[in-house]
Amino acid sequence: MSGDHHTIELPSTPLPSHLTTTASQVTAPNGPAPNGLRGLDEPPAVLLGELTLPAERESVPAARRFSRSVSTASGIGHVADDAEVLVSELVTNAVRHAPVAGGALCLRLLRAGTRLRIEVHDQSAAVPTARPVDLMEETGRGWFLVAVMADGHGTDHTASGKAVWCEVRAWPRDEHPGH
Repeated sequence: MSGDHHTIELPSTPLPSHLTTTASQVTAPNGPAPNGLRGLDEPPAVLLGELTLPAERESVPAARRFSRSVSTASGIGHVADDAEVLVSELVTNAVRHAPVAGGALCLRLLRAGTRLRIEVHDQSAAVPTARPVDLMEETGRGWFLVAVMADGHGTDHTASGKAVWCEVRAWPRDEHPGH
């Protein structure tokens, strides 16, 4: 599990005000390449779903439900539980650290080669940082959980803020894990 952080400037894309469920080509980076850009031999990431949410606590369960439905519809139900936890952590952090309560967040789920890429776009330039984990505290374990569960994670700066992302292997389904 890597803890790669890639900081690059991406073109600004407006946050949509609707849910997108049709797959389409996107140009967002799709993996932990050394410079945060997609490798020449990797196809562009395919958008599986996108959801715009307000930066409010009530958005976290909506994001989890959306993640589960996209995972199931995309044939990767075997990673739905992990994806749901990762989405929950990323959205919770974006809500908690939003510069304006109720500001727009955008959750994007993409297929990046063999990986499910989870991105949460927000309007803050502040980058998440790991801090010592105190298991007795109620908060503070989100970024640690992402680092442990995901195959890669990081932050990309955008013209309108940042995108915090993580990836998990989802395709092809491994019928015999550990073999």
